[in-house]
Amino acid sequence: MDKRWRAYFAETVGVFLVVFLGGAAVCAALLNTSPADVNLWVVAGIALGEGCALAVVLPIVFRESPGCLNPAITLALWVCKRLETREMAILIAAQLLGALFAGAALRAVFPEHAYFHATPHLQAALLDGPNITIRSEVLGTVTEGLLTFVMTFAVFGLLIDRRANRFGGAAVGVARCAVVLAGFQLTGAAANPARWFGPYVWQFTVEQLRTRSSYWDHPPYWIGPVLGALAAGMLYTSFLLPPEQAKEAAP
Repeated sequence: MDKRWRAYFAETVGVFLVVFLGGAAVCAALLNTSPADVNLWVVAGIALGEGCALAVVLPIVFRESPGCLNPAITLALWVCKRLETREMAILIAAQLLGALFAGAALRAVFPEHAYFHATPHLQAALLDGPNITIRSEVLGTVTEGLLTFVMTFAVFGLLIDRRANRFGGAAVGVARCAVVLAGFQLTGAAANPARWFGPYVWQFTVEQLRTRSSYWDHPPYWIGPVLGALAAGMLYTSFLLPPEQAKEAAP
C-alpha cells in the first residue's frame, strides 16, 4: 500500500480505537451509576481507560501517520507547515470517518441508558441551572481549548520534537489521563473533535437525546479544541522547537 494511504488507513483505525475505547470507558463506568453519583474514583477509572487507550494506539499509528488521531492537532500541524493542505484535509476526513464508525460500534454494544453518556456534553458545573447559556458556551469553549492546549503541547514535546525519547507516545497517554481528571465533570474532557463527533452523530437514535437541542453542543467541541491546538502548536514551534527542526518545518 502507498505510504500516504497507509497513513490515512492508520488514522481511520487509530481514531476508531481511541474513540471507541474512550466512549466505552465512560459508558461502562456509568452503566449502573447515576451521573449525580459520579465521584473521583469513577472519573479516575474513566481517565485511566482513555489514557491507556491513547498510550497504546498513538505510538503505533505515529509510525505511519503524523495526524496524531486528533483533527485539531492535525490542523495545528498544517498551520505550522508540517503538513500539505491535501494531506491535512484527507487525514481529518479519515479521522472523522473512524470516529463515525466508533460511534456506531458504541451504539450497537451499549444499551440506550449507557450510550446516553457516550457523547461529551457541558456538565452541571458550567450550566446556569438546567439551561445552557452564552456564559456556559464561553466557559465550555475555553475549557475545551485549555484541555486541548495541554494535549497538543504534549504531542509536540513528546512526539514531534526529535529530542523526545521513544516512550513519548505513552507519556501523551498520561497527559490524557490528567486532562480527563481535570475536565470530565466540566465538559466531558473531549479535547478532540473526533472524540465528540463520533458518538454525537448516533445520539439521535437514543430516545432521551432525540429531542435535545443540539445547536449549543457544537462550539465548545469544535472551536475550543481548534483554538487550543493552534495556540499550543504555534507556541511550541516558535519558542521551544530547536532552530534546525523549525527550519525543517518550512516548505
